[in-house]
Amino acid sequence: MTTDSPPVTTEAPAHTPGPWQAWRLLLLANACSLIGNYVQNLALPLWVLAVTGSYTAAGITFAVGTLPVVVCAPLAGRIVDRFNRRLVFITCELLCALLVLVLIWAVRAENLTVVYIVVALLKAVGSASIPAVQAMLKERLAGDDVRPVIALFEVVFGATMSLGPLIGAALSAGVGIGAALWVNLASFVVAGLLATLLRPSPTETARRTAAPTGDRPATRLEPVRWRAIDPKLRRVALAEAAYFLFLGSEVVIALAVFEQSVGIAAAAVYQTLAGIGWIAASSLIVRRSTRQPLVLWAGAAVSAVAAAALVLSGQSWSWAAVVVVGLLGGAGNVMIAGAATVVYQSLTSNDVIGRVFAFRRAVLNLLMTVSYVAIPFVGDLTARPALILLVAGAANLVITTLLLLPRHSPSPERQR
Repeated sequence: MTTDSPPVTTEAPAHTPGPWQAWRLLLLANACSLIGNYVQNLALPLWVLAVTGSYTAAGITFAVGTLPVVVCAPLAGRIVDRFNRRLVFITCELLCALLVLVLIWAVRAENLTVVYIVVALLKAVGSASIPAVQAMLKERLAGDDVRPVIALFEVVFGATMSLGPLIGAALSAGVGIGAALWVNLASFVVAGLLATLLRPSPTETARRTAAPTGDRPATRLEPVRWRAIDPKLRRVALAEAAYFLFLGSEVVIALAVFEQSVGIAAAAVYQTLAGIGWIAASSLIVRRSTRQPLVLWAGAAVSAVAAAALVLSGQSWSWAAVVVVGLLGGAGNVMIAGAATVVYQSLTSNDVIGRVFAFRRAVLNLLMTVSYVAIPFVGDLTARPALILLVAGAANLVITTLLLLPRHSPSPERQR
């Protein structure tokens, strides 16, 4: 990926940090932060539902975590690209810990207004954490290491996605919502402390040397324009966006279908199976394949098969459908998101990676929100939500195929 101004090139210092200082400590810090998030993400809406008896109030708890990510993306990206990425991550984690402390007080006081405000602020501050992690990886990984390390980060994400909600629900039921919130607070503190153990990367050291302030780059941040993005990255970005637009609501429709057959217990089982599918596909496919567009297309195909399995599910094999749809849904999701992340890492320059990843996260959150509303709404109108999801999966597969088909151009010899 290029911008209107050429990137500043600097010579890396002779010492190259080992894997622990390069990315393993960052992996642990990111895992701690994620597990706390997922412990709280399900436990808090369940508490709101128990206190108010209102599904709308519980839904608002989810909703207030979406808009801040979209609104704050431009500022978050500029912060990550302008300042020391490691310090940005540490600051975000410690600020989130302080916010969770306020949230614990608001929950004890049963003050829903403060709860909603703090949840929104947590997402606003956290909107810089994920781009900061990706930017630090860009600074610390050689080209050959990007794909296996990204796959390992996705494995950790799948594990936290599977275990976090179960831990949160168990803590809330056995001890109380306060226990889940304290776990989240501790996870932010531990993540920030682990990040302080990271040594500066060669790129970070070079930026400090070149910048008179120590943290800010010597040149003004240039805007990132769509026409300056590598064409391969543009196609991958559009394919990923199509997936979240058409299939972002797969979880909602799957739970609605399963609730009518196997009951609400399918919610936790489905989420856990999706995490297992995510881990398996990360390890076996994203990590091993070097053809990321093909992996992304295969993810769209797997997701379409998951939608078809949901449509074909019936009373005779409902729990089998939970297993199939959960595993395939999680596998398809990571094949798309993981492969796209590898392409973003490979084709985005270090100078703009914070803004690019922040913008990517904002767009995907916005499209997923649209999917949460539009697909179930059409499904309610037709009284066939699973069939609508099948149509959406087929549309996504067609669009992905058109975007990622190899561009066959005649060779110079044939042109002559």
